[in-house]
Amino acid sequence: MILVVGHKNPDSDSICSALVAAELLKARGLSAKAIRQGDVNRETQHILEQAGVLAPELCISVAGEKVWLVDYSDVAQAPDDLNQAEILGIIDHHRLGDVMTVNPLEAWIWPVGCTCTILFNLCKMEQVPVTRSLAMLMMSAILSDTVGFASPTCTEKDKQAVSELAQLAEVDDLAAFTQQLLIAKTDIEGLSAAQLVEKDLKAYPFNGRDVIVGQVELATLDQVADMIDELEADLQQRCDQENFALAALMLTDITTAQTRLLFKGEWAEKLVKHEQGGVLMMHDTLSRKKQGWPWLQTELA
Repeated sequence: MILVVGHKNPDSDSICSALVAAELLKARGLSAKAIRQGDVNRETQHILEQAGVLAPELCISVAGEKVWLVDYSDVAQAPDDLNQAEILGIIDHHRLGDVMTVNPLEAWIWPVGCTCTILFNLCKMEQVPVTRSLAMLMMSAILSDTVGFASPTCTEKDKQAVSELAQLAEVDDLAAFTQQLLIAKTDIEGLSAAQLVEKDLKAYPFNGRDVIVGQVELATLDQVADMIDELEADLQQRCDQENFALAALMLTDITTAQTRLLFKGEWAEKLVKHEQGGVLMMHDTLSRKKQGWPWLQTELA
């Protein structure tokens, strides 16, 4: 059995791509199943309900197993015992991380907006039938990751994939579908500060230390205006308890592409110079992958 696993604190692409990749492997005649490393968020649950698909099984240990990684290639985002598993393949749309393998592997890493864009093209290349449910998963993940094509990570390959997938998913009004998806994406009602930080949190090794950067996508920054102190306290606590050099959180208004960056830790002093009135705003910033994290690397270096 091959386990297909997305990253920790899974987002919609991580869950959907695991489900689709497992089906791709099955179409090759292999035994495979999707697993997840964390809870399913509200947007992803909305997608699964639309597709009529159950969430992957929760599983945080892969020791002794054969695995495929989807939507990441960084050890920090993998199951903690990944070094005791055999990595057979990677499908990802981020930078190449620090995963090491003993044996040759199959790897598909494309500079596109979503892992599911790669998977759709692999399905076409291998002539794997795409059911309505699979089309719904892939289309939704692409729209989520590219924020309805607004993100700078979006490419023509993403747009073309959605155009074809919408027909297979039997979605006639793509604009209305996208709007409902983004409403689910920005629903944070009732979530605690810790839950918001962990909603989409990724760890990165940098200059011999560990850094974590989370992102919360919002309809308006007013949604978290009264939680700033709690969010900053949570970031500081993570630094104190886990020795992170920096813990940062991108609060992103997806309607205006304005991001407020919260940050704590030893390296926080490197960023203070960019504050105005005690607030660090990143203008025209929607993407952690292509904008937030690259900028942070430059500043922290």
